[in-house]
Amino acid sequence: GYVWLVGGGLLWLIYGSQATAGPIYDAMLHALFLGFVFSMIFGHAPVIVPALLKTSLSFSAVVYLPLVWLHLSLALRLLSDLHYWAPGRRWGGLLNELALLLFLLVMVLAVRRAGAGRGAS
Repeated sequence: GYVWLVGGGLLWLIYGSQATAGPIYDAMLHALFLGFVFSMIFGHAPVIVPALLKTSLSFSAVVYLPLVWLHLSLALRLLSDLHYWAPGRRWGGLLNELALLLFLLVMVLAVRRAGAGRGAS
């Protein structure tokens, strides 16, 4: 997550005053907001969601899958932005959306699985 923050910050330092739209601006915004912010959300959700819902969370290594997917798809998107490759940018964006949806699905299933396990005991 912090790598995206540094990368986004470097992009802002290099292109900040020049890029107000287009692929470079897309790279600047998404490195910060998808890369850093959503990495922090994905990383802290397994602690915060159970506290908010007053339940437990069934932890599994599958919880890391959306985070890995997000990083890989964001790397595709940003590299495509920096090389002005429109198809890669579109695919990266689509795969970013799927990472967010996968994260929601994994969290819902983890909460439900924990609830089902608690009801059986």
